Amino acid sequence: MIILLYGKDTYRSSQKLKEIIKKYRESGKTGIDFAVFNLPDIDKVKSKIQSISMFDEKKLIVLKDIFENNDFLKEFFKYASEYKLKEKNNVIVVIYEKDDIKLKQEIKNQVNMYQQFNPLSEFSLVRWIINEVRKRNGAISEFSAQKLAYILGNDLWRVSNEIDKLISYKNGEVITEKDIDSLISRKIEADIFKTIDAIAVRDRKTAVRLIHNHLFRGEKEVYLLSMLTFQVRNLIKIKDLQEKGVPYYNLHKRTNLHPYVVKKLTGYSNKFDLNELRYIYKKILETEIKIKTGKINPRVALDLLINTII
Repeated sequence: MIILLYGKDTYRSSQKLKEIIKKYRESGKTGIDFAVFNLPDIDKVKSKIQSISMFDEKKLIVLKDIFENNDFLKEFFKYASEYKLKEKNNVIVVIYEKDDIKLKQEIKNQVNMYQQFNPLSEFSLVRWIINEVRKRNGAISEFSAQKLAYILGNDLWRVSNEIDKLISYKNGEVITEKDIDSLISRKIEADIFKTIDAIAVRDRKTAVRLIHNHLFRGEKEVYLLSMLTFQVRNLIKIKDLQEKGVPYYNLHKRTNLHPYVVKKLTGYSNKFDLNELRYIYKKILETEIKIKTGKINPRVALDLLINTII
């Protein structure tokens, strides 16, 4: 039997591999007929597959990253075809690849099962977080899961680590938005909302302080402006649709924005009128151009921007 696991989502593919190995070990095997080969030698692989088991046990052989070696790949599948490995019930060969591969039909025909692990969609990521928290005997609200997905993105290795931290911190209680804010070092895309909030309530002092905090952490002025531009543009989209009478539950679909972002921005939309938002957007773009063309010191430009729009 031949199983192929591959794809960019290495967290879920590695979990699947662990699951296969765990089931094999739990079936009462001694472990003598289990082997893992990294960048393997074809003769050693053949020898392991064809060796006689001392205890008449099923073999489990894991081959990692063999698609990086075309010579080995050709030899292995030629051997697999000749030896009729696909039909052998006493040998399980798992091919594990850490990236996407071009899976040709002739290879598909030679494996019993293949599974591709692509990065999860926005909706699937939120469901995955909720399910993972439950599996680990924790609890999280839908909105908090959306926020965690927005902040961390599709890096499931990091998401998994942060879930463990949050569950340990809450000790059986429901994970909230406040917990995520307290325990997780957030990306600029999430942190920028505080700056928008300060602008919305015309708090110039706080807005300047937050901008300086971004810069102190090493974030570049142009990147900071691009993130601010992105969220103000999203806010304009939300405000425009609201003025056209589009209901809240349709905003996510009409804007293609994450539900967490929609909820945050709709909270700000009532604090601005559309013309004011367009003015702010225009001033941000003008500032970005001045910085990129060297007409003004970047940090001075950001201070002037805040003073202009508040």
